[in-house]
This record gives sequence, structure tokens and C-alpha cells, in this order.
Amino acid sequence: MGLTITNRQLFTFGLVIFVIGAVFGSVSLTYPFGRDQAIYAYAGKLLLEGKMNYLHVFDLKPPGIHFLFSFIQAVFGESMFSARIFDILWQSLTAFIISVISYRLTAGKFLSLFSSFLYLFLYYRQDYWHTLQSDGSLNLLFAASVLLLLASYESHSFPKIFLAGVLFASALIFKYTVITFLPLLIILFITDKKILFTLRIKNLVIYLLGVLVTGSVIGLVYYFSGALDAFYDIQFVQTPLYTAIAYETETQGYISAQIIKLFFYSAYSPLIVLSVLALIFTAVKKKFDFKNLLIFAWILSSLFSLMIQWKFYYYHFLVIIPALSIGCVYGLSLIKGIFINRKLLYRFILLLFIAGTTAFAFKPYVGNYETLISYLSGKEDLKSVYIKNGFTSDSVFMISKTFKAVDIVQQNTSPGDGIFVWGFDPLTYYLSDRECVSRFIYNFPLLWKGENAVFRREFMDEVRNNEPKLIIVAANDPLYFISGYDEDSKQLIKRFPEFNDFLAAKYDYKTTADDYEIYELKKW
Repeated sequence: MGLTITNRQLFTFGLVIFVIGAVFGSVSLTYPFGRDQAIYAYAGKLLLEGKMNYLHVFDLKPPGIHFLFSFIQAVFGESMFSARIFDILWQSLTAFIISVISYRLTAGKFLSLFSSFLYLFLYYRQDYWHTLQSDGSLNLLFAASVLLLLASYESHSFPKIFLAGVLFASALIFKYTVITFLPLLIILFITDKKILFTLRIKNLVIYLLGVLVTGSVIGLVYYFSGALDAFYDIQFVQTPLYTAIAYETETQGYISAQIIKLFFYSAYSPLIVLSVLALIFTAVKKKFDFKNLLIFAWILSSLFSLMIQWKFYYYHFLVIIPALSIGCVYGLSLIKGIFINRKLLYRFILLLFIAGTTAFAFKPYVGNYETLISYLSGKEDLKSVYIKNGFTSDSVFMISKTFKAVDIVQQNTSPGDGIFVWGFDPLTYYLSDRECVSRFIYNFPLLWKGENAVFRREFMDEVRNNEPKLIIVAANDPLYFISGYDEDSKQLIKRFPEFNDFLAAKYDYKTTADDYEIYELKKW
């Protein structure tokens, strides 16, 4: 089914989708940054200053999200609020592309619009910690890549195939696990018998060339900035070490329970069921064309990308929502064909599905809309709603505590002064507008199980040479899942005697702000 929608209708679709995005996404305007977003924002800020990530900021995440946050701050400025506005626009555009892909599959305007509704609804039911993450940010690039492949299928175009490869590689530098899509796509390219074999090979080569060009550009950027060795070490040596620690902390029962929940009683289960029904229908009817198989390859790879991480953090699920939203409406469109003479019954089933899915997954919105209304009405300011939303259920992270530490930092330092937080709270650097004296903006790479003597020597050289004006020691921040030790930062400092001795010799205790002990550089 080709795309036979007018530009005016397309504009109207886009407008409706952006309104839906604003309605659902508005709850995120009262979301502060969590630790992850703080890392991205701080790394993005340093990029704008000409300081390369990995060389000047140690972070395990791929570089795409750092560059995106750099772009956000260059265009929208440095604030948590403006970043959330950008995310609403970004995700609404993603939803628009999803609707266009859905229309190419179903030729149904309502179902296409519903796919974008599903995407935005499921994305923004996540809280402050799990939105504005790598996993959700890559969806725009991935979806655009798939759309270009579909467009090329309907009207062959080497430039579109090349650009699809460029966009997929761009999505890949946000999350390496989406590489699971590539081997499936290669198989589809090679086995597409509707075109000549020589053209299949050309299509594959052009696509892979697009992937290679993007990868080469990234490599050259890091090479000429002198950050290539740091990039390689962190991404391909240190990250596997961290991943191994994370695997060791998870139990087999937890993994199996999460997989069972995903497929049978999560908010995503109805979408998976309908996607499977669509796959079965396609197999029975033998509609194995490139267009249909491309969507199923996307669905399968996104699910595999989620499961191979083993951790099942809520933001890891963001990568499956676009493909499942499309698979869901594709399944609904096929069911419509069964009820071709019973339209009222089909509409009732569709309405029941929409109502049930929305009711099942709507609960997270209830309290968030109350907070948003409180802010918009002027009853609460932005800081108070950040405090209301910015905490974890186990109280390991509470932005109210970070705000108190930030106040002390700003009162006792100048913008040019360096500081260091011994813990896992990079938000302190971002909110205080103070620079970390080390590239280790969190402490667990200096502590995790395994050989880290080189990192420790590097870190000690940095703190001795730069002597931070303040050192903030965090407590009540257990790092078991990332360090392998069931101790908080205050306890773990004893595992690093060189730094512990440096702190005792060069710093005086100044004050305590909740879970943070603040030490000031001695004046003699």
C-alpha cells in the first residue's frame, strides 16, 4: 500500500500528533534530571567548551547522547526545563515518523494516528529518571532510517538507502545493542527475490557504506581530538567489565521473571500479542515482502536488544516501543479485514482495546498531572516540583539533597573553582556550574572489582595537581549493581587509602548537608 495522503492531510496529522505529544509530554516539564541525564548534560556542556567526552569525562554510555545534549544546550540553553521541552519536540517528531510508517503498512489514517498515540503514551508514562535517555532518544533516528528503507522499496533510490545507513549508524552510537537489527536487515536485502540479485548486492553495499561513513566520521573526530584511545578503552574495555559486574549481581530468577512479565502481563504485552498475530497472518498468507519483514525484523531486534542487557531498567524498554506500536496497529489492521462485514463489532473491539490499554497504563500519569497543575497554577515553583518528582523509591537518590549540596558549593566557591564529589551525583557539577577537577565525575570506576590501578594513579595526579576547593563525600548511595561492593561511597573511601589520606591531610571538615559531608581545602 503506497502513501496516498495529501500534504495538507499530512500537515494536519503532524499537528494532531504534536498536540498529543504536548498533552502527554507536559508532565515531564516538572521532571528534574536524574544521575544519567546529569552525566549527559555535563558531558555536553564540556563538548561545547571543546573538551572531548571520554578524554575529559569518564562515562560508559555511547557518545550519541552526549552530542545530543550538547546540541540541546547550544540551541535551548543550559536548564533542565528547556531540555524537557526539547524532548517533547523530539519524541513528537518520532511519533510522527511512526505514524507515516504505519500508514504505509495499513493505509488507515486512524490506526496510523493511534500508533503515534501509543508511542507517546507509553514513553511519557515513564518518570524523570527514565525519560530523556539514550534508549528513547535513538528512536527518532532508527524510525527515520526504517522510513527511508520503506520509501526506497516503493520507489528505488540509492541516496535513500545510503541515508538510511547513515541514520542507523547514528542510532547505533546511542545504544550499541541495536546492532542486532543489522544482521536481520542484511538477510532481508539478500533474500528479496522481487529484485535482481545484482541490485540486492548494490543495495546492501550502499547501505553498509552509509553505516561505514558515519562510523568513520566518529572515529576521525576522536582521532584528531586526541580522544580515540580514551574512547576505545572506555567503550570496549571498561564497559564490558562494568557489564560483567552487572550480570553477576542479577539472579536467574530475576531475569526469567522480567521476561515472563514483558510478554504476558506488562503494558507492552498487548502490543506484542498483536505483533505476533500480524506475523502469523503474514506467514499464513505468505506475504513475505521486504516491507512487512522489515517491520518484523525491527520488532524482533528491539526485543532482543532489550533482553540481552539483562538489567531491565525501565528506560531500557523505550527502544521496543516504536516497533511494537507499529506492529500493534498492523495487527489491528489485519483483524479489521476479518470483520469486513461487521464494522460495528470491529469498532467495539478496537475501542475496548484502546480503553483497556490506556486504563492499564495510565496510573503513572495521575500524580504527575496533579503536580503539573500545581506548578502551572503558581501554587508551587519549579524547584519544589523538582523535589516532589526527583527521588527514587529507596531514597538512594533525592534531588532535594543535591540542591542542598549545590547551595553550599555555590556559597563557598567561585565559578572558576574546581570541586570533586566522591560519590555518584554528577548533578552537583551541572547545577552548581562548577567543574570537576578530574575526568572521573563519579567514583565507581576507581572502586569496582577488577584492575583499576591505572585509573587510581591518574585520579590522584589530577586531584593533587588541581586541588579542588571542596570535596563532597556522599553517603547512603549503595553502588552494589555497578561496583560489586555492598557499601556506600563513605564506606568505600577506605578501599582507596591514597585518596583517604589525601583528604585527611589537605582538607578540613566544613559541614554536612543531608547525605553529603563537605570538606574544604586547608588555607595553609
